Amino acid sequence: MTTRRPETTKRIRRREAEDRTRRWLWLNEAQVAMGWFIVLGLAALLGTIYLSQASRIATTGRRMQVMQDDLETVKRLNADLERDIAGAQALDRLQTAAAQLGFVPAGPDQIRYVVVTDYPTVQEPTPTPVPVPVPVESMDEAIWMQLTSSLSDLVRGESGE
Repeated sequence: MTTRRPETTKRIRRREAEDRTRRWLWLNEAQVAMGWFIVLGLAALLGTIYLSQASRIATTGRRMQVMQDDLETVKRLNADLERDIAGAQALDRLQTAAAQLGFVPAGPDQIRYVVVTDYPTVQEPTPTPVPVPVPVESMDEAIWMQLTSSLSDLVRGESGE
C-alpha cells in the first residue's frame, strides 16, 4: 500500500472542498434562477389577467355607450311618433276630415249593433320559461367553466362584444 504525502492529501482535500463549494454555488444559482423564473411567471400571469379584465371592461363600457346612444335615438323617435299620433288624433282635425269626406254625425236611431254567436275569444299566449343555468358546485368548477368559455371564444376569434 502506498502512503501519500501530507501535501498531496491536503491538495486532494482542498480540491474536494472546492468541488463541493462549486457544486453548492451552482445549486444556489439554480435555486435563485428558479425563484426568478417563478416570480417572472407569476408577474406575467397577473399581467395577463389584468390586461384581460381591463380589455373586457373597456369592451363592456363601449358596448354600453353604444346601447345608450341607441336608446336615446329610439326615445327621440318615439317622442316624434307620439307627437305625430297626438296630432293625427286631435278631435277637431278628425271632425274636419270627416266633414270633407261627406260624413255626418249619426243619431241614436241610426246605430245598429251586430251580435255574433260563438265568437272566439282572444287567448293570451303562455310565456315560454327561460332555462335556468345549472349551478356550479365549487369555485374550481366555476373558474374552469369561465376559462374554457374564454379560450373557446379566443379560438373562434370572438372578442365577446
